[in-house]
Amino acid sequence: MGKMKSLFTSMLKVGVIGFGGGNALIPVIEQEIVKEKGLVTKEQYDKDIIAATLTPGALPLEIASGVGYQCAGKRGMILGGVCMALPGAALTVLMLSGLRVLDAAVLRQIQYASIGITAFIMCLLTEYILSTLKLYRNSRYRVFLWCVIVGVFLLTGGKTVCQIFHLGFTVPKFSTIEVLLVTLLGAVVYGLRPQGKKKKKKKKKAIRFRPMVGGIGIWFIFFVVLSIPAFVLIPAGTAVFDLHAIASSLLSFGGGDAYLTIADGLFVPDFISGNEFYNHLVLIVNVLPGSILCKTLSGIGYAYGEAAGGSVWAGYAMALAGFACSVAGSCGVFFAIYHVYGWLERINVFVIIKKVIRVIVSGLLLTVMAGLIQSGIEMNSNEQLPWFTVLAMIFIIYGLNLFLYHRCKCKNLWMILISLALSVAVCNVIGV
Repeated sequence: MGKMKSLFTSMLKVGVIGFGGGNALIPVIEQEIVKEKGLVTKEQYDKDIIAATLTPGALPLEIASGVGYQCAGKRGMILGGVCMALPGAALTVLMLSGLRVLDAAVLRQIQYASIGITAFIMCLLTEYILSTLKLYRNSRYRVFLWCVIVGVFLLTGGKTVCQIFHLGFTVPKFSTIEVLLVTLLGAVVYGLRPQGKKKKKKKKKAIRFRPMVGGIGIWFIFFVVLSIPAFVLIPAGTAVFDLHAIASSLLSFGGGDAYLTIADGLFVPDFISGNEFYNHLVLIVNVLPGSILCKTLSGIGYAYGEAAGGSVWAGYAMALAGFACSVAGSCGVFFAIYHVYGWLERINVFVIIKKVIRVIVSGLLLTVMAGLIQSGIEMNSNEQLPWFTVLAMIFIIYGLNLFLYHRCKCKNLWMILISLALSVAVCNVIGV
């Protein structure tokens, strides 16, 4: 029961402060459940990261579900995934339902707060990157690994850096999935090369089909139960919506921004108008914490349900169905990959992948940091707050967070509160 309580509070906390997307939350979750709470070991957590990286869907939900499974079995699996997804999805639906009466000043304060959250998240991402460098500091390949980190960042985030600093040139941008595919292909080629010395073969773990099928079955039941209210209120449209929602989750590779493109193709304009999708929903999901996939599916479900059922209750019911599709679709497939990986992890190719994945993620986290900065500038810059003022605020609060973390050994909660207070207060003073 103690582990379940710690899991509940930790995942709910990360879900509330989870700005920046899937890769950004890797070090945030590690800080909370490995370093502070000790719910799983570093090796167990790394296994979750690898399995989640190889799986379509919402990466933070998959990691949270894997951590929960290792902590408390199937109950922990459900608790971890749901607690991670719930805050962002619930806030999205509430904001959509109250959008007509929501004061613009309230939304502006949320945007101001995003500056402080951005700086805090950047601090945690930095610590993850530094720990990776420290892990390989004595390796003979350390210079090569440093180059890989910088190379991944330039390939995926170089264009964003040019946009942030308004440079007069641009560079090609490669997606996260393209970089991962090239990396995995390189690992396969390297892992299949002839071995110099024949190593003693280790016995492979057998795939545990019964727990794997049982876990997938639980997620299927979760999906069915949460979709019942929508089937009752909108029987004709729920099945079609659910099929589209599950398909979009299974096609979701490359992070949250890539998912918005998938959602556009599958849901606009049949389930939600282009105006409501881009001018309302996309703005909200980028301001709020949590998985973009979960927030988007819940939001589309609400908009479609309200229009098709003619009431906010029909909207809430369909939003619940969208939430169920996002969580069950992501975590169900992850659970299968998780068990298959347990069988494959002793194969040389996957041993190589396990070693390089942290380095690749470190490079991607630099890109996430650049994306967070750009998003903060786009949301908050105006005549009173020029882009360079917002940029300076982000880096000043970021530096303060590093000082509080290293020198004062400050807890995450206090760092968040200080960052929020500073960003909101300074923006309100300057923006008057």
